[in-house]
Amino acid sequence: MKGPIPRFHRYSDFLEADERSALLECVFKHRSGFKSTTLGSGVVDPMRRVSERLVDLGPTGDVLSGKMRELGADLFEKTGTSPFEVEYYELEIVAHGDGAHFAAHSDIPIGEGRKPLGGDRTQTQDRLLSAVYYFHREPKGFSGGQLRLHRFGSDNVPGDYVDIEPLQNSLVIFPSWTTHEVLKVHCPSRAFEDYRFAINCWLCRTLAR
Repeated sequence: MKGPIPRFHRYSDFLEADERSALLECVFKHRSGFKSTTLGSGVVDPMRRVSERLVDLGPTGDVLSGKMRELGADLFEKTGTSPFEVEYYELEIVAHGDGAHFAAHSDIPIGEGRKPLGGDRTQTQDRLLSAVYYFHREPKGFSGGQLRLHRFGSDNVPGDYVDIEPLQNSLVIFPSWTTHEVLKVHCPSRAFEDYRFAINCWLCRTLAR
């Protein structure tokens, strides 16, 4: 039986203009630090995921986590999530160039016997909320790259999912167990400056035992 599409919310105009400019400057400055993203097993699999990531956000990480901290209870209300104390904000910058994508997945394992994933890497924390902040250079140099959120029991047919555009300076938040994917990106220039950029953030707490 199919269930509902999990609740999500988009926050527009998330960062101030100077904060977003500093973020882009940071990304361009650290181009050499971006490495091919891997799956949870540490393997690069272009059939499932193509992108590059940078895990050291510097001061930008504090800015982004601080903004989400200010939202407080609204994050839980908008996603229908039981409130919890966020113990760790796990962050990474991801760059999607021409042909980049990420096949359907969830950000945490689901089912009995599952082990925690992410957090501070002590293997004691759970990701409970997932957030994606979108930003790019103007004028926009790519198309595609929508975030697709699936309903429970989805057959990946129209009506079983919702596609969310990666709009400039917006933050989209949803429960971490949601099945989701990144649709293929088209970037004709193939220039790094024209990529689709995003900051993935997971709000984590200690695993309940």
